[in-house]
This record gives sequence, C-alpha cells and structure tokens, in this order.
Amino acid sequence: MIETLKNIWNVAELRGKLIFTFAFLAFYRIGAHIPAPFIDSVKLNESFDKMSMGAGGGAFGFVDMFTGGAFSQMTVMALGVMPYISASIIMQILTVVIPNLERLSKEGESGRRKINQITRYSATILAAFQSIGIGVFLLQQNVVVSFMADHRALFLLTTMIAMTTGCTILMWIGERITDKGVGNGVSILIAAGIMSRYMMDVANGFTTVKQGSLAPIWLLIVGAMCVAATVAIIYVQEGARKIPIQHAKRVVGRRVQQGQTNFLPLKVNTASVMPVIFASAILAFPTTLLSWVGNDGSGAGLGEWFNVTSSHNLYNFLEFEKGSIYQLLKVINLHTILYIILTIFFAFFYTAIVFNPAEIAENLKKVGAYIPGFRPGKQTADYIDQVLTRITLVGAVFLVTIALVPQVLTIAFSIPFGLAELTGGTGLIIVVGVILDTMKQVESQLLMRHYEGFRLRHQGGGGGQSRRWSTR
Repeated sequence: MIETLKNIWNVAELRGKLIFTFAFLAFYRIGAHIPAPFIDSVKLNESFDKMSMGAGGGAFGFVDMFTGGAFSQMTVMALGVMPYISASIIMQILTVVIPNLERLSKEGESGRRKINQITRYSATILAAFQSIGIGVFLLQQNVVVSFMADHRALFLLTTMIAMTTGCTILMWIGERITDKGVGNGVSILIAAGIMSRYMMDVANGFTTVKQGSLAPIWLLIVGAMCVAATVAIIYVQEGARKIPIQHAKRVVGRRVQQGQTNFLPLKVNTASVMPVIFASAILAFPTTLLSWVGNDGSGAGLGEWFNVTSSHNLYNFLEFEKGSIYQLLKVINLHTILYIILTIFFAFFYTAIVFNPAEIAENLKKVGAYIPGFRPGKQTADYIDQVLTRITLVGAVFLVTIALVPQVLTIAFSIPFGLAELTGGTGLIIVVGVILDTMKQVESQLLMRHYEGFRLRHQGGGGGQSRRWSTR
C-alpha cells in the first residue's frame, strides 16, 4: 500500500491530477460555508432543529446529506448538485422514450456533448425553480432578517441568483474534475460532502457516551458493523454473473480461426445506488409537505404515517412491553413497507432502462456469437432477461438491507442517527462506490505509466536467447 502511494506521487501527470482534484474539493468545501444573503442564522438553526427530528430528518436530512451540510446552513451551495443529478436522470429516461434523443445518444462523442449541454441547461432552470421554492419556504419559516421580510420579491430574486450560481459553479467544478482530475467529478463532490460529516458524527457519538446516554459497547459494535457493511458493499458492487459466450469459427483468407470463448458479465447491482436515492426522495416529501398543511394538525397527523419514526408501527399495534427485543418491530411501519417496495421497483426499472437484453442478443447475433444451449435471437434474449431478473432481485434486497440498518439502530436501539449512518444507508453505499471507481482509475493510470517506456530486448549467447525488460 505504501509503495503504491509512492508510485502515485512519483508519476508527474497523476500527481498533477490528484492535486487538481483536491484543490477543487477544497474550493467546494469553502463555498459550502458561505451563507446565502439576508438569512438569520439563529432562527434558521432553531427552525431546522424542529423539522429534522427523527431518524434521518426526513426530506431535510436527505438533502442535507447530499450537500455536506450546506442545506441546513442555507449557504450559496445549499442545492448542491441535486438539480444536475435530477436533470441527468430525467435525460436518461427521456433518451429511451423520445426517438430524437435516442438517435442523438448514438451519434458518438458529438451526440454526448449535445446531451450534456441540454442537461446543464435543464439543471440550471431546475435550480432556479428550486431556489425560489427554498426562498418561499424561508419566508414562511420567518428566518429572514427583519428589514428584508417586507421585500419578498427582492429576497426571492436574491436567493434565486445566489443559489443558482452556487449550483452552476458546482456543475462546473464537477466537469473540471472529470476532465482534468481523477474520477467522476459529480460523484466525488457528493462523496466529499457525505464524508465531511463523518468526523462530526463520530465526535457526537463519543459525546453521547460521555453523557451516559449511550453504552460504550455501541461504539465498538458500530465500528465492526461499519467494516462489515463496507466489505459487503464492495463484494456486491463488484459482483457479476458471467454468462459464457461462444464465437463461431471464421475463415480469414486461407486460415480458419477457431471460435473463442469469453463472458458476458451481468452486474448484480446494475442500478447502483439509484433505487435507494429515488425511494428516499419520494418518501421524504409527503411527510414534509403534509406537515405544512393547516394549523390544526390534520396535515401533520397524516404526515406521521409516512414518517420513518412513525408511532403507527407494529410494535405499538401489538402493545409489547417496553424494553423487550420486540422493539425491532418499531421499524415496521408504512414508511418502511413503501421504502422496500419502491427500492425493489426502481432497481428493476433502472436496470430495464440501462440494459436491454433484446439489443444485447441482437448484437451477439450480428457478430456471430451465441450462448451455448440457446438459439440466437429471442431465446438468447429471454435467457439473459431471466438471469438479469434473478440477480437484480438479489441486488435490490441487498440495497434494502444495507439502507435500513441505520434506521433499525436508531429506532430500535436509540443510537444517534449520525453515528448509526456509518453502518450503512445511502451515504455509505455512495461513498464506497465512488472510492472504488476512483481507485480503479488511479490503478489504470499507474498500470499505463508502469508499462509505458519499457521495451523487450533480446540478448544472444549460450546457444539460446534470454529476454530482459529494460527502460528506455
């Protein structure tokens, strides 16, 4: 490991890319602490403390996790890269639905640039609308400084310009990291924001232990579960079902080339973390929106059913004694049931969008390849679809299990959610996935630099030839 780090630093180009990436990440974290104008920070903290109660904090905790705390502080980068992610997802779906976009996506590099440009424009428009919505919300919560409360239009315009600019800058940073740095820029920004909260979460855990609210053994349990969850995520993210592919014999000139055998890898978790993100986003907003309806508590009462910490759970329904092992049943509520259903649904939905068995079967048929035991065409497509369905179900169940671990610890065992989130959840899945992708890029750069500049030199003698690798 130490030798690998030395090799990374010794490669001038790779060293420059890493410095470039870390410099832009530092710029991002500085910008994440620049407050948006005309907001009373004291009132803002009081308001968010009330709204973010419970495991994960509902929609607020979900968005705040992706922005690295910028949303709860209402900085100029409060939107993070969420508008860009939303626009990218919408474009992926529209590419399948709209023939013109599908044709554009198949035009190679020029088509990809056009789609990226449309995505950027769409993300900017979406960020403007979302920033106006945040401004209206801040006015409703009465967290605006007193002299600006009477100038609502000016405050909304200022908030829109500040937050839209922050989102646009983040999109630019993400693209620059992708082009001149290491890894996928947008993903690295999200992972950096999530990891920026880890030290604070661990410190809060130790503080809770010192106060006597948490048994010290839980720190060891959380640490062990964090390691186990990380290993499991790596195993599943890298896991693939390899389907053998046989190539037919070909006649090239006067030579007959024997058919080769290789594999068609089908990833266990093709959709990655997208199903968890979609399910969390959809379930987070009903609770928030219903809590804003009326002052008589009817909206809040209805929203309680969609809350992750809802009192309408199986534990209270069966009226078990307090403190029993059956506290695990507190997790079984409407929110959890809908979360499981939506995660599994989006796992299959997203996989169907990005992977088309019929198209794969047709491409295999065109190059003269086939799966042993299955005829080219429809029978091959049906077999690929069958295998893909089975492994997608395994991947979806795994995502649900990992994502629910922090909720179980928080609801059933009263572990602080920030500390419990280290054992799983959406954040850990994203961080591990991004680190894996970045490490692969660094490794490929090292391998390329390691073998570049080497040549094979023959030396005669002793009735034979010996080979030696030497540097130019």
